Amino acid sequence: MTMDVPIIYLQGKKAYKKQLGTLKPMGSAIKIAKRLRERLGIELIHIVDLDALNGKRSNYDIYDHLTFIMYVQVEVKPDPKLIKPLLKIDARVVIDLPTKLDLKQFEEKKRLIVGKITPRFKGSLDDVHDVYLDGESPSKLQELLKKKRRVFVNINQNKKSTKVFGRIGPPEL
Repeated sequence: MTMDVPIIYLQGKKAYKKQLGTLKPMGSAIKIAKRLRERLGIELIHIVDLDALNGKRSNYDIYDHLTFIMYVQVEVKPDPKLIKPLLKIDARVVIDLPTKLDLKQFEEKKRLIVGKITPRFKGSLDDVHDVYLDGESPSKLQELLKKKRRVFVNINQNKKSTKVFGRIGPPEL
């Protein structure tokens, strides 16, 4: 069964959604997550941490609260100082691939590592558990599914496949 996974952007402890390429404020990330859980039964939320993508851990206290409400997966800069604290609280970590970072160092928490790839990606996916295919490509999607990968796609891409694990898109509140 394919699940809908809301995507929110986090910056300066505030949640945003992207509309027509512009970030629109939504309020407290914790309140938004609670609302998504209560109203829609959402179990997983995808967070693009704009601060962590710039090397800052300013939103990390929020993740500790969110992991009690639901599962979270967080896009961060590929830096062990940013990744290890998230893995410690069992947050899923989304890392752009390819990366120069040696992902084998996270082997004991591999089930929490999500590799974010584009349709042109040709590298190995051995060190990640799940894959986020960011871009429309029926052939790449089929390749990943044949390899028995749990795959996330953007909600407005790869619309025909019903075999994806999750569709990432803006929250519907």
